Amino acid sequence: MDWKEVLRRRLATPNTCPNKKKSEQELKDEEMDLFTKYYSEWKGGRKNTNEFYKTIPRFYYRLPAEDEVLLQKLREESRAVFLQRKSRELLDNEELQNLWFLLDKHQTPPMIGEEAMINYENFLKAIFHSKSLC
Repeated sequence: MDWKEVLRRRLATPNTCPNKKKSEQELKDEEMDLFTKYYSEWKGGRKNTNEFYKTIPRFYYRLPAEDEVLLQKLREESRAVFLQRKSRELLDNEELQNLWFLLDKHQTPPMIGEEAMINYENFLKAIFHSKSLC
């Protein structure tokens, strides 16, 4: 039964017991019960049509509050692990010197002031030489 139909019937039927009036709190409670019932039916109906929304991942997590010590420690530890992993991806000094040497060796003349340039052919040669060193 539709909520519109229930409302029409309710308004169409006169109050059978005029002596038995409901208190204001009882009316508010009844109204809230009906509202939650119809709202949950409406929301449940829409939810079934949009099942693909469940596959969207959560992308925002709120920051833990000051009293959530365990969550703060977890956040700090995960950040530290992330930074360690990223620092391992960086080149160390020796690898950086080898890369600089290869690029300098295959630079393209003419030099413009202090800037050295490299063209695509020499860049490919530098890549080939760097792979042969590995």
